[in-house]
Amino acid sequence: MFSYLSHKEAMKCRYGEALYSIPVNLDFGCPNREKDGTGGCSFCPEHGARAAQIADAKSVEEQIEKAILFAKKRYKATSFALYIQAYTGTFASLLKQKEAYERLLSLYPFKALHIGTRPDCLSDATLEYLAELNSRLDVVVELGVQSLHDASLKRINRGHSAHASLEAIRRLHVKGLKVYAHLIIGFPNENFLMWEASVRGLVEAGIDGIKFHHLHVIAGTQLAREYEAEAFKVLSEYEYAEALMALLRIIPLHIPIIRLATDTPQKELIAPLWQMEKGHFGEYVAQSMRYRGIRQGDLVESQSLLRYEIPHTVHLNDGSTTFYSVCYKDYYHPKAGAYTQARRLFVEGSHLKERLLQGDVALLDIGFGMGYNTLEALRVAQQCSTFSLHVKAMEQDRMLLKQSATVVSEALHVKMLETLFTCKTYEEAFVKIDFQNVEARYGVQELEEQFDVIFLDPFVESNNASLVSLEFLTLLKMHLKPTGVLVASTSLQAVHDALILAGFEVEIVHCVGNDIKGVIATPLVTPTFLHVSHPYSDPYLVWSDKKIESEHQKRSLV
Repeated sequence: MFSYLSHKEAMKCRYGEALYSIPVNLDFGCPNREKDGTGGCSFCPEHGARAAQIADAKSVEEQIEKAILFAKKRYKATSFALYIQAYTGTFASLLKQKEAYERLLSLYPFKALHIGTRPDCLSDATLEYLAELNSRLDVVVELGVQSLHDASLKRINRGHSAHASLEAIRRLHVKGLKVYAHLIIGFPNENFLMWEASVRGLVEAGIDGIKFHHLHVIAGTQLAREYEAEAFKVLSEYEYAEALMALLRIIPLHIPIIRLATDTPQKELIAPLWQMEKGHFGEYVAQSMRYRGIRQGDLVESQSLLRYEIPHTVHLNDGSTTFYSVCYKDYYHPKAGAYTQARRLFVEGSHLKERLLQGDVALLDIGFGMGYNTLEALRVAQQCSTFSLHVKAMEQDRMLLKQSATVVSEALHVKMLETLFTCKTYEEAFVKIDFQNVEARYGVQELEEQFDVIFLDPFVESNNASLVSLEFLTLLKMHLKPTGVLVASTSLQAVHDALILAGFEVEIVHCVGNDIKGVIATPLVTPTFLHVSHPYSDPYLVWSDKKIESEHQKRSLV
């Protein structure tokens, strides 16, 4: 199951291959700016979002040459679409438009022409010409809608109304022209319901593609001056990803998603200063949607039941069942068994029974996986039948619950997994489990409470290094009560060192007679900084596991 229809996939269906965009700047200017270039939309930089790879080119011919060479070298590109990108591509007389477009199209056998423009710059004569041009090659109008809320458009000095955008889309469609709508997410006065309303309005208008941009505060803009005077909320990587995934679900699957996020040169960007790599953000969104079992359009279109494959199943020594990961080349649990690991390491290591005999216990289970650790904690709470156990279970891969429910043998286990998959909450006498289908680093940052016990199951540490970095363990310590305990199914030296640096006292666990290993960590009032080797580091809590592991290897060689 793919998560959303990307522009690349849509082009392959249309042309049999991807077309690479060749951006050019015609210097037609913008009707929303003064003659000297001042004014305009509050978010727009002086150069009108000119592409970085052609920034130093003097002529349009040089712009095209540079852009084609760049695409061929970087992407091995063979076919191209011309994109009149900066400012307003139709803000000129019809004669000037014709001369410019025809000259550019004669320079290379482009397969498509994309024209960036505004809703208030599409005269009847321009539409007639674009319709004629569309009979020779594909013409797509990239329309700067930005928002369908008039209050927002006024605040950013956009110079046109939401109605103007919808009317422009209608007129373009009458002429048989495709429209890609540009939409900005994150204006200071807007919230998710307003973003959702803008998306629904564009879908109802029949747009042919959407380009999402998260709001960037760019140096030299009016928006930058407002931000410097009084900083307003901008979206982090995780916050924007959550909003974006929710918005994708209300866009029918036939509408391609041309872009997921804004791209601004780092030297010009004031906020937000993301640390997640551009390529990783797209992968994170797609992977998160797959893990959650959601896709573009699934809230507005009928769909079959979620499809999922059952990984290779393995029966362990204690009668429990686990999976073998082909990707990680390892079992999800030690050969001694998932029940045994849950009881011996997590439940006994945390003294859960003793805690439950003294009072209510708040437990955070990170890496919930197949649910064995929480299941055994549930049993202990019901055996004690004295105080309540409240579990917050975090797992990025929601589909793993559905897969696990098909192979585990106990009715109670199946019931717990199925209920959490469907309802996200499971309750029995003395037990409440809340399931959070979220990336753990983001999920923990959003927590407000502290816990008595934290279970941490990172599986293969080198492939899930984000769960055992110094910064993440430090974050966990902030959410652990002074009398609390963290139990982790890892004995890796780098994790041991990170726990010490995070301010824990660490006990290594090797269960006699089996292959169960782990650590028990309790917070120190006064941390002891001993000589340690290199822990995993994730300074911004957004790096990919691959990057964390790569940086760790580099430091280890020094």
